[in-house]
Amino acid sequence: TAEDIANLPELDDELYEMGQRMNEHLATSVYRVEPTMLPLVIFSMVTTSLKHGLSPSSTVAFAALALLLCGRFGKPHEGREMAKAAELILERPGMRSSTSNTIFVTQTFCYHWTSPLQDTIA
Repeated sequence: TAEDIANLPELDDELYEMGQRMNEHLATSVYRVEPTMLPLVIFSMVTTSLKHGLSPSSTVAFAALALLLCGRFGKPHEGREMAKAAELILERPGMRSSTSNTIFVTQTFCYHWTSPLQDTIA
């Protein structure tokens, strides 16, 4: 569940944290240059977060996974759960460096699939 993901321990390995930040920046370039590769970058970030702990880049990873689930994979309820996980991770201390990006992705691309229209524009 989203709560289980948000309660994972914090990433404490500097090397993995640097890799997560690099993947976060790489995702933007990959999306523009070779969009078919984007899921690989996202899955790598999510896997690292699940195995080694959460970092500020994890919010972007789970938001991007939510985007994939809602859109490309046609699983809007699972996508909504990952969007919720991304937003719950943001509430943890020290995890807010990617707030605008995370909120933009979750609110723009995820919630409208499962929420009434009035809830998404209010």
